[in-house]
Amino acid sequence: MTEKRNVKLPRVLKYVILTTLLFPVAVMAGQSDDLAAKLRKDARRSFTEGRYKQTEDYLRQAAAEAELAKTSGPDLALILGDLANVLLTTKKYDEAEDLLNRAIVILKSDSSDDRRLLPILLGNLGKLYQQTGRLDRSEEVLRESLHLGKKFLVDEPLYLADLHNNLGVVHLDTRKLKQAARGYKTALALIEKTPSGNEMRKAQVIPHLSTLYFIGEKWSLAEDTLLRSIELVEGLQGPSHPNLCPLLENLGYLYFKSGDLPHAEKILRRELELRRTAFGTENVSTALATSTLANVLSVQGKYDEAGKLFTEALNTQERMLGRSPEVAATLDQFANYLRRTNNNTLAGDMASRAELIRLEIGYTVSVEDLRRR
Repeated sequence: MTEKRNVKLPRVLKYVILTTLLFPVAVMAGQSDDLAAKLRKDARRSFTEGRYKQTEDYLRQAAAEAELAKTSGPDLALILGDLANVLLTTKKYDEAEDLLNRAIVILKSDSSDDRRLLPILLGNLGKLYQQTGRLDRSEEVLRESLHLGKKFLVDEPLYLADLHNNLGVVHLDTRKLKQAARGYKTALALIEKTPSGNEMRKAQVIPHLSTLYFIGEKWSLAEDTLLRSIELVEGLQGPSHPNLCPLLENLGYLYFKSGDLPHAEKILRRELELRRTAFGTENVSTALATSTLANVLSVQGKYDEAGKLFTEALNTQERMLGRSPEVAATLDQFANYLRRTNNNTLAGDMASRAELIRLEIGYTVSVEDLRRR
């Protein structure tokens, strides 16, 4: 029987599509080829190249020109929505929220028959609420976006898939697991009905399904979806991309949970190497991966390497986090390792340090914390 490690619920890649800038140019049909339109085209190009500050500057100029020229409501809303999208990318949430709300008011008061932009901007606003922790509001807005999307975006199934996926993220965050499962499966079905070339979108949805299977302890399904996710990310981004790390972490835990320690060790070694390469050793996530691998090695009796890794992880966490719950968790694992090597005195000291940290920071042990140990 294996020992449970101190671990959070499985982490996933929370890809979310914010599609205002990437939405087909047809949305702009009818806009005159004026300076604002040219600036927006320049912004589209710089956005795809990752030059967000320049994109923001272009769009601010475009908005000013559009207002000066008294551009029609939908065209102005489109520019404001694009600017909000860039601000979301750079986490300037307050201004992005104001711009989105302004654009949505413009569109709701417009009598135009073309309503395709409204569900897009509502979807972006819903994601903003999700990113800033307002989950109830996020769910409400995303539901409105999806309702309108089903009416006005029937020719954009991939965008509808993104909305189902984003709403599924909110349902997962609020532990509405049945609704989350329906959202992810609907998104995946929409993606798979479209022509080939949508592997990235599959890689956005399938890891979420694996999380649901983890929570439901459906280990076989969780393994299948994780392996499929890893294959997709490797095919899209290469075998050394850091987006693989949370997937490998979850798969390693799955093998650890099932008692397949050699496979767990192999997967977690790969995860640790990727994190060291991508983020360096002085990194919180690298330190967590180090302690996780150390724990697996300790359970297998590979004490020399386990001890070195535990020491490395603990030193890094203490430097970067101070006296935190994460440090207390590593101290607990380190204490278990020391008991296995019959170093009971030092193990007691480690356990006492962990308990003192929890008392100092007012850390309350919950049922979930007990389950993780």
